[in-house]
Amino acid sequence: MADETSWVLENFWQQLQTASQKVLLLDYDGTLAPFQLERNKAFPYPGVREILEKIQASGKTRLIIVSGRAVDDLLPLLGLKHLPELWGSHGFERQLPDGTRLAQEIDVNCLLNLERAFDWMQEHGYEADCEKKPSSIAFHWRGVEKSRRQQLEKTVRHAWSPLTKGVDLQIHSFDGGLELRSVGFDKGEAVRQVLAECSQNVSIAYLGDDLTDEDAFKIIKGKGLSVLVRETYRNTLADCWLRPPDDLVHFLQNWLSFSSK
Repeated sequence: MADETSWVLENFWQQLQTASQKVLLLDYDGTLAPFQLERNKAFPYPGVREILEKIQASGKTRLIIVSGRAVDDLLPLLGLKHLPELWGSHGFERQLPDGTRLAQEIDVNCLLNLERAFDWMQEHGYEADCEKKPSSIAFHWRGVEKSRRQQLEKTVRHAWSPLTKGVDLQIHSFDGGLELRSVGFDKGEAVRQVLAECSQNVSIAYLGDDLTDEDAFKIIKGKGLSVLVRETYRNTLADCWLRPPDDLVHFLQNWLSFSSK
């Protein structure tokens, strides 16, 4: 896998130098930052923030963070002086570098069922592990023992499943939990929209770690570079694999160098 990754990246760096438009899309948790049981302490790996600042300040790259987190949760963790474009809640929220928010709409029945799901979580004592977002509810079980995790998944799926009937809500698995999410908002759709805004001579890459990033890998396939960023390899649609943090930092440093030529 290492040789294949080197070959793929070498070809990509050559293309990046001559492209008229350069776009870098990055997932946050597990990609730019290590997972933390206390989610409000998931700060970027050492060195990442500084390189992102330089990439954004160069003006040569359209830098985009695509995350399952809400935008308001991302901002204090990123800690960047010059903010890039942010797509939060799997693309439901979009904030431009100047701070402009582009609003999406969600069906009122979906909102009502998301509220019902959150109420159920509160009533059964799961509120502390529940993340309420503008278009979804996420239940986290990272760090929980396997047998207990399996029981939690079974229980929560059973409670949420009736709330998907007749409305545009779906249950999605992610690395460390379950999410009840409005249909039509995922990282693949965010990448699709970004691609539609790009010129033909674009070099574009997407880096992610989670099962939710596979939607993005699928859409960017054949149009740009997809990179799995993860300590251990798993089956993926991504073109290559990097281990964080060292391989990740090296990739970002190369991006800064080659995109500035």
